[in-house]
Amino acid sequence: MGLIIEIVLTILAWNRGWKWLALLPVGIALAIGFCMGLGIGASGGSVSDVQGIAVVFDIIAIIALIIMCVKGKKPKEEEPTKVEPVKSDDTAVVEPSNEVK
Repeated sequence: MGLIIEIVLTILAWNRGWKWLALLPVGIALAIGFCMGLGIGASGGSVSDVQGIAVVFDIIAIIALIIMCVKGKKPKEEEPTKVEPVKSDDTAVVEPSNEVK
């Protein structure tokens, strides 16, 4: 159930402007869970030994995603570009061309 909530919140955070940063909480929680699973498998421990710790990391990821969804990311404001006036040279003389085409 926690993963479904995380996926929905990730999509909402992505749409609120966080883009790839919205993937970090879920990615970090999944990476920690994966490493913990490898550690349990290598040591011969049971899943119930660290199940509570995994739930804590899921809750932290969900809280981070809720904050992202509520806050939203403001788009970067572009500074107005200054247009410099083109300086014209009044002394330039244009001579007519005598070429026949």
